[in-house]
Amino acid sequence: MSGMPQERGIFTGADALTDNVALVEWFNSTRRILHAAALELGVTASELDARLRVVGGGIMVGGLTGRARARQVARPITHASEALVTASQYIVTASTRFEAVYLPELEAVGYKPRRDGFRFTTGSGGGR
Repeated sequence: MSGMPQERGIFTGADALTDNVALVEWFNSTRRILHAAALELGVTASELDARLRVVGGGIMVGGLTGRARARQVARPITHASEALVTASQYIVTASTRFEAVYLPELEAVGYKPRRDGFRFTTGSGGGR
């Protein structure tokens, strides 16, 4: 598409963040990407750990069991998964701070913060 800013990798470059709508969309898509990648890394680490545990059939190598060796390989992948969860949380923080800090400008253009649909009720009232 001509006229569209170029994208870098999986994340949009800052040149594409031209207005509040683009920035909010960027926050949301980045959070989704990081969350999905964290889940995928976590599952991969778990599956790899399970597969590597059976390699060697109980033979000790360097004083380590198959379980310990598998853990040494899978644990950094688990840490990478956890790091992406933390990165995702920071993106959410940046998003809420953007709304809080720029609220006067956002309200001036008619932006209304999205309300969470979850509510607590007393349970009294007609519909069950």
